[in-house]
Amino acid sequence: MHTLKKLVWALLIVPVIGFAQVSEYQLDNGLKLLVKPDNRAPVVVSQVWYKVGSSYEHNGITGISHILEHMMFKGTENLGPNEFSRIIAENGGSQNAFTGRDYTAYFQTLEKERLEISFRLEAERMRNLIIDDAEFLKEREVVAEERRMRTDDNPRSLLREAMNAMAFMNSPYHHPVIGWMNDINHYDPEDLREWYQMWYAPNNATVVVVGDVKPDEVYQLAQKYFGPSSNKAVLQALLTPKYACHAEQLQSEV
Repeated sequence: MHTLKKLVWALLIVPVIGFAQVSEYQLDNGLKLLVKPDNRAPVVVSQVWYKVGSSYEHNGITGISHILEHMMFKGTENLGPNEFSRIIAENGGSQNAFTGRDYTAYFQTLEKERLEISFRLEAERMRNLIIDDAEFLKEREVVAEERRMRTDDNPRSLLREAMNAMAFMNSPYHHPVIGWMNDINHYDPEDLREWYQMWYAPNNATVVVVGDVKPDEVYQLAQKYFGPSSNKAVLQALLTPKYACHAEQLQSEV
């Protein structure tokens, strides 16, 4: 019986210990930071979550959160189209993004010493995204084809979408994440610019970092790139080829 009690207490305590390892911070500008050390491998996963998704949208702009997710890879004031993806790839990393009903998230997986690269890039597109009209029109066609392939030409997906719309008739969850085709075809670049300005801000973002890192050091990096003093010049070092192979030089040349 005594052994059984010990086992029960152990099962109760282990999850608490695991949860306690998460360090939580908040910057003065409202950005939240969660850090979970995990030293099983010398890698780090960095994510930025924005509290906006399809449930925030209204008729006429359904799916706008999703197409904005696509446009976040299409250039900023300091980065050309697809340069974000190129830099991550040249540093041996992987990256992607996804949109849900209540959130939009972006993430990268990198060698642990290259976390700063992720923060530099995410801070840049959080502040300085450029929605070019020509790039937007091309991406609108990409999203329309994505909808045709995944939903309109798939009877099972089409049925699921219709059932969901009926079940949530008077709810923000009525709309599909990708949006209705009629809305997709009538997006305007200015709609995206307004959506970006409305929701993509530090006080509406949570940065999550998991990997072989020290929480206090991650916090200092977050202060540097996502804090109020961050500026547009922080990307300049990344635009030179040497940073594709020598992440350690970031420390000495910033």
